Amino acid sequence: MRVFLSYSSEDRKLVEPIYLSLRAQGHTVFFDRADLPPGEEYDARIREAIEKSQLFVFMLSPDSLKSGSYTLTELSIAQKTWEYPGGRLLPVVLRPMGLDQVPAYLKAITLLEPEGNVAASVADAVHRIAVARRRTVLKTLAKGLIVASIVCAGAYVYWVKRPPNLETAGKDGAPAVVIPAGNFIMGDDEESPLREIYVDGFYIDKYEVTVSRYAKFLKTTGDVKPPDHWEEASLADSNELPVVGVDWHDAEAYCRWAGKRLPTEAEWEKAARGTDGRRYPWGNDEPTSARANFGKSSGSPYKGGLSPVGIHDTGKSPYGVRDLAGNASEWVADWFAENFVRGDVRNPKGPESGKEKVIRGGGWDDPPDRVKSTRRTYASPTTRSDDVGFRCAMDLRR
Repeated sequence: MRVFLSYSSEDRKLVEPIYLSLRAQGHTVFFDRADLPPGEEYDARIREAIEKSQLFVFMLSPDSLKSGSYTLTELSIAQKTWEYPGGRLLPVVLRPMGLDQVPAYLKAITLLEPEGNVAASVADAVHRIAVARRRTVLKTLAKGLIVASIVCAGAYVYWVKRPPNLETAGKDGAPAVVIPAGNFIMGDDEESPLREIYVDGFYIDKYEVTVSRYAKFLKTTGDVKPPDHWEEASLADSNELPVVGVDWHDAEAYCRWAGKRLPTEAEWEKAARGTDGRRYPWGNDEPTSARANFGKSSGSPYKGGLSPVGIHDTGKSPYGVRDLAGNASEWVADWFAENFVRGDVRNPKGPESGKEKVIRGGGWDDPPDRVKSTRRTYASPTTRSDDVGFRCAMDLRR
């Protein structure tokens, strides 16, 4: 849904988290006026943005209602655009103020007075409006349905509900899922800063690299040191377990051999979280044994620790990628850094050098709080651990 955020510049810091939350829901949000040219063109662009928006969100505060405030000009444009504001206008009380200060046009709509997390309250209200609008549109379409609309609706349903596109990418024959190009919200302000990132479309392996596939790699190359615990993994009943005990160089060599590469940290997180900013690949509910393999205690990863790849179907990501939480933690391409370069928001690849490589996803022996999709750990690229494996990625074919 196209959303116009009308707010006073004094309230920008309060409004920015709301903007990020709405973007994470998939809305197109007009937020920043700073890039618009001054003069008549500025006014025209603002008017055009309001007239094309599907929802006008007005942030009520003493500053936004000051005489001469540009927010009042924006409100006037909205009033001329929609004489009856129901379903088109959402007034949000951002800071305390007297009801007598609220314009009559806004009083015609129930004011949203958030309690607790303001961004979450506004995002929920916008989501409800969007759902109600979709239902209205569907009812209208149902009344006047014709053959052309049936075809279009069928195409739309297929596009939204279609299963993930899978393609065998690379000589190892592993199924790979297409992750489409676009923006997503990365980080959570705990493990790393919350920020909007763009990544190009790419393939990522649907499953972690298994013992059987890694055995073929060892047999073909003949000069790679076997992983730690390999004597246990070579048993027939371990073939579909993820390979662990490999260092970063082992993982990178395998992916290169398969005609692929390790995913970047940003690619990995998008594959896990999608575009709605979820905490885990399956959503925001806490981990369970049905969704992920975690919290186990065993003397051997291959005997009571790891589980066969793909068996936790309810724990898959929005794109159908399995085991991105738990089972084996996964090496990614990036060098580790605690700080992030401001402005590096398009296909970020991390620092050019470093001492440790990033590990994502949490392992079979980790507690629940360590399998979040935003959690970052790191180790020397020569480290081998019994809970760290990998999966590969590949650029989209043109």
